[in-house]
Amino acid sequence: MRLIKILLTIIVVLVLALVTLIFVLPGEKVAKLAADQVKAQTGRDLTFDGEVNFSVYPTLGISTGAVTLSNAEWSDQGPMFQAEAAKIGVDLMALIGGAVEIKNITLTSPKILLQKDNEGHANWDLLPVSEAPEDTTAEGTPTETGPAFTLDHLKITDAQVHYLDAAGQDIMVNDLTADLTWGTAEATIELSAKPFTETVELSATIADLNGLMAGEITKIDSEFSTAGNTVTFNGRASISPEISGDATAKLPNPNAFFAAVGQSGAEMPATAFKGSVTLTKEQLFSLRGGEISIADNDLRAEADIQLAAKPVVTANIQADTLNFATLSGGESAETTTESKGWSTDPIDASVLGLFDGTITISANAIDTGSLQFGLSRLKVDIDNSRAVATLQEINGYDGKITGQFVANNRNGLSVGGKMAWAELSLKPLLTDMVEIDRFTGSANGTLAFLGSGNSLNKIINSLKGDGTLNVGQGTISGINLDKLFRGTPDGGTTVFDKMSASWTIADGVVNNSDLLMDLPSVQAKGAGTIGLGQQNIDYTFTPQIKNNTDTGIAVPVRIKGPWADPKIWPDLEAIVNQNLAEEKKQLEEKAKKAVADKLGVTTEEVQSIEKALEKKLEEKLNDKLKGLFGGSN
Repeated sequence: MRLIKILLTIIVVLVLALVTLIFVLPGEKVAKLAADQVKAQTGRDLTFDGEVNFSVYPTLGISTGAVTLSNAEWSDQGPMFQAEAAKIGVDLMALIGGAVEIKNITLTSPKILLQKDNEGHANWDLLPVSEAPEDTTAEGTPTETGPAFTLDHLKITDAQVHYLDAAGQDIMVNDLTADLTWGTAEATIELSAKPFTETVELSATIADLNGLMAGEITKIDSEFSTAGNTVTFNGRASISPEISGDATAKLPNPNAFFAAVGQSGAEMPATAFKGSVTLTKEQLFSLRGGEISIADNDLRAEADIQLAAKPVVTANIQADTLNFATLSGGESAETTTESKGWSTDPIDASVLGLFDGTITISANAIDTGSLQFGLSRLKVDIDNSRAVATLQEINGYDGKITGQFVANNRNGLSVGGKMAWAELSLKPLLTDMVEIDRFTGSANGTLAFLGSGNSLNKIINSLKGDGTLNVGQGTISGINLDKLFRGTPDGGTTVFDKMSASWTIADGVVNNSDLLMDLPSVQAKGAGTIGLGQQNIDYTFTPQIKNNTDTGIAVPVRIKGPWADPKIWPDLEAIVNQNLAEEKKQLEEKAKKAVADKLGVTTEEVQSIEKALEKKLEEKLNDKLKGLFGGSN
């Protein structure tokens, strides 16, 4: 609207200059008189290059070749307005009667420079402010006086608009075409331009263009489209700006849409929207009855947004099924544990810095791409690129999860959380989370973690934290401890009465040393590591027959390898060391005595020879290592 108002101001200056013309003067005389009038009214130089034609009846008009209007005195950026050709037609009889009724304006390839200096002066302020006395109504209310103004048709082709200000803004709009048809009130506008990467098109019907330009609220029906995306608005608006009405958006390619209007940010999937919107003079935007479809998610939304340099959002979002996997922009961070590992694709967390505020979310189901949950409610508080998600109610895997999850992008991306869970079913949970399906049981526990990095791989490999786990009766498939003690260790399933463990996490590796599993006649202890980053395990279970002195036979079982296919086998060396340590010592003593008797020396001398051999072997080994790593002998 501002551009139209500026153009009309320029045209009014030209039309007023025509009032003093002698109708039958040659074109060049007309041009000179018009230039003199513009100079007298505005202080600007109006020049014509080429033939100037003048007509009187039935339309008072002028057509020119190239025309130029100089800039403000304080500007050094060249002319404010120049065009290859111009045509202006006014209603002669209306003009004689004191009304300016412009029949048509055509501008060919105009170049318009809009500029503000550091004191706020605008180069488009052409006409002096009127100091005419005000008329008042009987009630004493001032009323505006002056001639009526209408424009039947405005046509602009191949225009360029350049905006500069002292704050450093430099905006160029190219390939601008406009077609305005306007009666005494209603106007229709067709406009296209290429301000950035794509051509944008606007069509609108305005119930009262005069009122709109005067700051009044009027009815508007409009459609804006670019790069295959379309936004419509039907309602009421003013140039303050204020709006109230129904809006729709169909954005199959939203990234191209935002690039076309000079905005860039986080990648967005295809989006559709409809709802009732309101924008007040105080820059408060409200959405009611919003329906949003984004990446296979159908959402219902209510929102209030205080628009500022960084918006402040208060919103409530509801969904039947909330699919975070598709919301994150495509395939989930799924891994094939055999070779690929965690995704190394960069994570774009810039969305955390787009706004501050509070968003509440509720859904009947949530799909994260790997984990599946039922009825859930959470609240997200965002402040300065840091989001805290409070899990008010997350139901799934026959249990419930509560706690907080934090994503912080203030100085690089980091994620963390403190959570507690109750009665979660282990088999489906571990299957979805880490593709381990050997455990069953109902779990209670806690977890605290913190990781950082710009990809899922870096985050997982940097994790640190701690946790606890308590499980009631359950099973472990792939091993039967009872059969193991009977000498047949292959296959089967272990049934336990309870299990407990605690752990720490450092550099993406879980370290546990106090696993305790209780069976009716056997207890099993465990210790080892689980590599979250490398997706591997190195763990030893030590089942032991129960007795009063805790000295029953123990059979350590080693689990080692990738999560998807770990090897499980009894650790025979550990079995000997743990269960036959005394027998082993007695055999060693018997062997030493037999060697001493054979050589005719004492056992002490045999031990001395053994120590000497060990020392010599150690020296030889050190020499070899020094040579290997470049040391001197």
